[in-house]
Amino acid sequence: MEKEEIIEQWNKANMYIKKRKFAEAENVLNKLLKAIDPIEIDKYGKVLDFNSQLEFVLYCNMDKHQKISWNRNFLSEIYTLLGVIQFDNRKYKEAISYYEKALRWNPVSFSVHSEILESYINMKNFEKFNIWFEKAIRISVMPIEIAILYKKAAFVYIEKGLDEVAYNLLLYSKLFFPRPEADQEIAYLEKKMGTKLKYYPDLGTINYLKERGIEYKTPPYIIPTLVGLINAMANLMKKEKFQTRENYLTLIDYYHALYFHKPDSNIHSLMLATQREYEIKFRIGREEKK
Repeated sequence: MEKEEIIEQWNKANMYIKKRKFAEAENVLNKLLKAIDPIEIDKYGKVLDFNSQLEFVLYCNMDKHQKISWNRNFLSEIYTLLGVIQFDNRKYKEAISYYEKALRWNPVSFSVHSEILESYINMKNFEKFNIWFEKAIRISVMPIEIAILYKKAAFVYIEKGLDEVAYNLLLYSKLFFPRPEADQEIAYLEKKMGTKLKYYPDLGTINYLKERGIEYKTPPYIIPTLVGLINAMANLMKKEKFQTRENYLTLIDYYHALYFHKPDSNIHSLMLATQREYEIKFRIGREEKK
């Protein structure tokens, strides 16, 4: 089956799911599985199906000894959608089974790890949640991903009746990425506890979580991953035809992430210079930036 046809059918299944026509979606996805004849290993190594350059570079930096080949067969996306169908029907064990099949083809998919965590939250299996939280945090590169994980952890602590820990986790998640809805979640806990609670960001919350061993620690392969992505994108964009809005914004995102993991003045200067170059090239004014 050609790539374009696979994408068309996958989009069709996604549309059915949004309309809650699960039987129709499942039928389309199962037909796709039968039509795709995946290659497990090619001359370069184990075949994997990453969604992005970021995932590919991340995996290479995580495991430099394993030989791999990046070959788009869309099996990760297909198994993920099959998992979503089971999840929406509250069949969480079956959903996890499909998500794990998706990870066979894309072991560093943040979205799939996130879906597994949601499944264990709904099952109230917090032991399994903790195991998968540790797996998910190891493959999280962008600050928003880390914020999402700590928000999920906060909900688990609410379920456990540990509101003070949950409160500090929500505050902590805002340090990674300032989600507007986090303020509502924090206000809910403040109202529930009848007080402003014990600790406040930035230092108080960080120390609070350090005392419990649940603060974030950047894995050693994250910075080389981002540096590699930045260098590759910068080299690509030396050619005028690749100096697109999308590439500039991707490069700026990489710089933001790198500066988050490694707050260095040189990185900050390069990030601001790239931002300014983008604004000049595409004539971004103050109103548009807002």
